Amino acid sequence: MPQNSSSESKKELYDQETGSSKDVTPAPTVMAISDPEKGYAEGEIKDSGPPDGGFAAWLVVFGCFCGGFATLGFANAFGIFQSYYEGVIPGATQSTIAWIGSLQYCLIFLPGFVAGHMADRGLFKLPLFIASVVLVASTFLIAECKSLWQLILCQGFAIGGSAGFIFIPSLSIVPQWFDQRRGRAYGIAALGSSLGGTILPIIIRHLMTEVGFKWTVRILAFIVLALMIVFNLTIRPRVSIAKADRVHVPVKEFLTHKAFMTYVAGVTIVWLGIYNCLAFLDVSAQRIGVSESISVYTLVAANAASGLGRVSSGFLGERYGVFNIFILFSIFSAIMSIIWPYAHSFASLTTVAVLYGISSGAFVSLLPAGTSYLMPKHMIGRALGFSGIFMALGALVGNPIAGQILISTGGFNAVGGWAGATVFLAVFFLIMARRMALGHWIGKF
Repeated sequence: MPQNSSSESKKELYDQETGSSKDVTPAPTVMAISDPEKGYAEGEIKDSGPPDGGFAAWLVVFGCFCGGFATLGFANAFGIFQSYYEGVIPGATQSTIAWIGSLQYCLIFLPGFVAGHMADRGLFKLPLFIASVVLVASTFLIAECKSLWQLILCQGFAIGGSAGFIFIPSLSIVPQWFDQRRGRAYGIAALGSSLGGTILPIIIRHLMTEVGFKWTVRILAFIVLALMIVFNLTIRPRVSIAKADRVHVPVKEFLTHKAFMTYVAGVTIVWLGIYNCLAFLDVSAQRIGVSESISVYTLVAANAASGLGRVSSGFLGERYGVFNIFILFSIFSAIMSIIWPYAHSFASLTTVAVLYGISSGAFVSLLPAGTSYLMPKHMIGRALGFSGIFMALGALVGNPIAGQILISTGGFNAVGGWAGATVFLAVFFLIMARRMALGHWIGKF
């Protein structure tokens, strides 16, 4: 990773390669061009640097953990709803049901530019509280839905949209508290969504047989309520942004930053296929003869293994470079997605699910870390939100496309091929973004 002590020639090379403005350098702590009359950079975070640890810092990470559990973790557990809705919603197909989960994923990122900009301006606590209330209320309302369009509005739009005003702003706060340990901080925070995707399917499947769907959803809503209370009490920004930069929306800087836009292209394309396997694991297990009570554990295995991938990739990213590890894990995820349909027993499918979970887990923890190393700290919220607009498009259509492929071909072979091909294409863009930012092919970045 390029350091603050990099030579001036390296900075010039970086600017030339990325086409970015002079205030953007590959070092994570570089700020905008300073104003000598003010004594600090325009938009600079006015402090001595992140503490890289301590009780307050790790409390914020725990808050991000809880927020991830209730938002992306909820979305990661949609496979259990996918399987249930297929049998109870009249006229619903795998493709139409997949739109609900895709909307959840999409809207976690789509409002991110607005939410991130609000966070960078200091409008942090109130939007998070309002979004938390909407998230909890919408979860309760799932129990009252009786048709596909009601589920799309409630579980897709309302839950996904409110999650978007929680997930992105919480990620933008982490670099204010961590610098050298940022990779592990993001990895531990991302463990929340993995744990949510692991525990929630077990809870939901068990409760459905005990108390029925309606009370299952209501209990789920109380769990989300508890998580949102902890989240709102623990998450907080550490420093304020200079007022001169608060009103600035740096769209031009983003669009002309070649490395960043190439990275955005990569993480958008990866959304087309990265979660196809996760969305259809439960269904594919039942297709090969695994009972409904057991098939859920393929989904559980993938999400549990994802937690290992998220934490380990964060630590490895600090040591070997975030982009290097992101690319390596993504390649392995593409391979597992292609192999997945050829697992024809519960044991082999569970093995693939574990390996897939480990490799795909890096996507969640390293995605925001990658952005944070390309952009200055005072622009991270808006950069994450800006990239979220594009990622939302990939998240929206990825699983429905996979569902339509399943309907057209009648099997998962083509679905796995589609998923693997899109992730491999995304890897190409990640490699090119790394080259543009680093200035050469070999090195830690």
